[in-house]
Amino acid sequence: MIIAQLSSDSIASALDITVTAETPVLALCRKLIESSTYASSTPLDAYRGATLCLRVRSIGEAAQLQMGTTGSGSPRFRAR
Repeated sequence: MIIAQLSSDSIASALDITVTAETPVLALCRKLIESSTYASSTPLDAYRGATLCLRVRSIGEAAQLQMGTTGSGSPRFRAR
């Protein structure tokens, strides 16, 4: 299990890796995969302070996603 911290809407960090992106948790998962330190099946919990705000089942799965919108403008995950 990897524990990540969200310090703003666009900044996430874990294990001495910090990313700034529109979707910081997804970008962080991509960086963690690139570092080859953790298996793609490793889960990640993202916290903002003491509050768990996102649970990622596997960093490999999240690394393959991006945010999009539906026809009505609602946010939706989709394949990269």
